[in-house]
Amino acid sequence: MMHVSTMRDSTLVTRRERDWTPLTEEQLEGYERDGYIHLKGVFDQDEVARGLALIDDVVAKGAPTIENHASFTDRSHTVRVRDAVSRTSEMDHFLDHPKLVGPLMSLLNGSVQILGTEIFVRSLQEEALEYWHTDGGEYLQRIQLTPGSPGLQVKAQIFFTDVTESNSGNFLLIPGSHRKLPTSNNALCYMEELDEPLRRGVLPDDAIEVKAAPGDVLLFPYSLWHAVAPNTHRERKTFILRYGQLWHRPHDYFSQPREILDRMSPRLRRMFGDFGDDAHPTDYYKPVDQGDVMAGGGTCEQR
Repeated sequence: MMHVSTMRDSTLVTRRERDWTPLTEEQLEGYERDGYIHLKGVFDQDEVARGLALIDDVVAKGAPTIENHASFTDRSHTVRVRDAVSRTSEMDHFLDHPKLVGPLMSLLNGSVQILGTEIFVRSLQEEALEYWHTDGGEYLQRIQLTPGSPGLQVKAQIFFTDVTESNSGNFLLIPGSHRKLPTSNNALCYMEELDEPLRRGVLPDDAIEVKAAPGDVLLFPYSLWHAVAPNTHRERKTFILRYGQLWHRPHDYFSQPREILDRMSPRLRRMFGDFGDDAHPTDYYKPVDQGDVMAGGGTCEQR
């Protein structure tokens, strides 16, 4: 066990060569200002094909892995497989990928835990697939961070099908809304002042329709106001990955079973909150070996 007294500056200090690159200052400034980053071409064509095969295989095998919850909305147009990492080892490749780990290390200040892994398949519908809301429930919705503060929770949406046309189930967002509190307050965090116009196909003047190609990744915080456009083109297949600080509670699991963790690299196990057999409760707040563990993964090629 490394002692804090042996550290020079930070628990993130390491002599190991990192396989990931942090976000640039320009990217961080854009995220701070707008509340999202659209990373293009993160995954190549072979990886997109791999992701599509993974999705089709898992969905074909049946129901989501966790019990229903009162907060889950019933959407007949959407298949959601929650805690998807417990259904397939193929997801490890994407979760442990340096091109995804690097941006998350930047946005979460080095303290990265995977809170949830979901497969989303959105079918066709001429009305909005999801209405305006924020993530994480009404308690998290009321927490507003000071500009310049590291993130609390971040979502990553990985696109595996083409969403470059309008009305393809596009992600809708309002830039800068992560710095505003909604005027409405309800358990599911919907915003009636925006949802009533959306039912008529009307968007706020400052809303953006994200047009993403297969292999793109969208990163955004829990507090960003967002919705999902109608889909009149093709099934939309994505991953939704939730991330937070190491000291946060997970979203779709309590702890991953040992047989799941045993297949993973040390970095990926750490991102699922596993500190090994000799863990101390304080590790979640002061992980003294964080820099070493997060420097490199083990489930995908060095890039």
